[in-house]
Amino acid sequence: MKFMKLGSKPDSFQSEEDCIRYVASDLATDVVVNVGDVKFYLHKFPLLSKSARLQKLIAATINEQQQPDDEISIPDIPGGPQAFEICAKFCYGMTVTLNAYNVVAARCAAEYLEMYESVETGNLVYKIEVFLNSSVLRSWKDSIIVLQTTRSFHPWSGDAKIDARCLESIASKAAVDPARVDWSYTYNRRKLNNGVVPIDWWVDDLTELSIDLYKRVVSSIRRKGGVSPEVIGDALEVYAARRIQTDDHCHDVEEQRCLLETLISLLPGEKQSVSCGILIKLLKSSVSLECGEDVRKELSKRIGEKLEEANVDDLLIRASDGCETVYDVDIVETLIDEFITQSEKRDEVGCSDSSKAVVAKLIDGYLAEIARIEPNLSPLKFIAIAEKVSSFPRSSHDGVYRAIDMFLKEHPGVTKSEKKSICRLMDCRKLSPEACAHAVQNERLPLRVVVQILFFEQVRATAKPSLPPSGSHGSSRTTTEEECDSVTATEETRTTRDKTNGSEKTKAKGVVMSRIFSKLWTGKDRDGVGDVSSSDTSESPGSATTIDDKSTPSTRRRRSSS
Repeated sequence: MKFMKLGSKPDSFQSEEDCIRYVASDLATDVVVNVGDVKFYLHKFPLLSKSARLQKLIAATINEQQQPDDEISIPDIPGGPQAFEICAKFCYGMTVTLNAYNVVAARCAAEYLEMYESVETGNLVYKIEVFLNSSVLRSWKDSIIVLQTTRSFHPWSGDAKIDARCLESIASKAAVDPARVDWSYTYNRRKLNNGVVPIDWWVDDLTELSIDLYKRVVSSIRRKGGVSPEVIGDALEVYAARRIQTDDHCHDVEEQRCLLETLISLLPGEKQSVSCGILIKLLKSSVSLECGEDVRKELSKRIGEKLEEANVDDLLIRASDGCETVYDVDIVETLIDEFITQSEKRDEVGCSDSSKAVVAKLIDGYLAEIARIEPNLSPLKFIAIAEKVSSFPRSSHDGVYRAIDMFLKEHPGVTKSEKKSICRLMDCRKLSPEACAHAVQNERLPLRVVVQILFFEQVRATAKPSLPPSGSHGSSRTTTEEECDSVTATEETRTTRDKTNGSEKTKAKGVVMSRIFSKLWTGKDRDGVGDVSSSDTSESPGSATTIDDKSTPSTRRRRSSS
């Protein structure tokens, strides 16, 4: 830290209690200066020789007081008693040390006391200006410290343009080529690579600034140029991580809300300038702090532009108090809508298919997770979210199947019609062999769906001609599905009469499958749909439990056919 010493005489100011300050001298004091609660017993000559304001105040008291000492009051001096004492010591020629922490107070107090060159050459205002320009503002750290101290001295510091000069100094240094940075800064040195200064070396140092000053600094840096939007985005992310509090320890919600809204207003407009992760963190904070709809809308739009960069945990956003669900499912719908809007624009240049595939996988994973942890997730909401990405390209529908299986497992109270609608989200023709092997043993699925899976597996196993083009999910019915349904209904009716307990139920299902295929290949056509429900606890592919590849109805038929 830079410093400057003024004066050469020893400091002879002394205190009496906390409210009296005086100069130890053989000469009797002849003026009392009241600064706040503190009385300064001083001598007129050294003060009047350097302060035009004190000259005028003391002149106004002549012949008005019958006391031995003239008494004046300056309750509104910037910096209070401490700043006035610095100025008084300078008047006496006593040693005074100025540094980044007290220079603003001294400069504003000297301005208040009118300690100009017109009163005496080499006066305090001039000397402080020399110190600021030649030393403080050339130092990175001192410029930040001085800028912080200006908050307490408005409008005096603004009139002296101290804060403006600090902003210019900081912005200029932030734009310097990192290879030329040779001053001290507080960046974590452990992150340095072979002693090379990183491009974002300055972001940590600015986190100590209040949000109003931080906004001014970032705005100055952006106006100055020379700093990429990505580095600006990094700086905002670091500041948000240090400053935003949304937990129970947050004592001033309004202050935090203002801070968050200010940071959002500073986000660079370039798409790659801010990561999707920080945008989602800001969105979560905006929900927790109950920010305005405009804030959430802006963040949702930004996230929608790069939703493919998110992960499942990012989308688990806690709902506000009073909502029916624990997690905010509606906001995820909004993010998908924003992504679709943006992808439609990108479709014009043919560059969104890969992004859509990634988002489809992301939403499949999200649905599986939210189905597991959200007890109040309705079937309609589950279907609504899944349908938004139903047309997106997928290499398989295993993720859709896992989400459906998890929902049926954690929400056993769904009706048969709801279960049927949910299962139509899945295209049985796009399940992997592993998923098919699991699904045919999954008693949470309607029997109609199991039959379809077995049928398509049999077609693949027997190398039948290619199936008609499949859609993104099983919403459109084919002649094959109708045949499966008709056989399922008839055989389910027969088998149901034979069920007496849990073990017989499982055995009966195998009988059903055997009869189904014998009837499928005879070409019988009947009407009806059957459902089977159970409390089976098996896990779908990709979950914690691994299903052994045991002999299933489909594998048994493959062996017998061979």
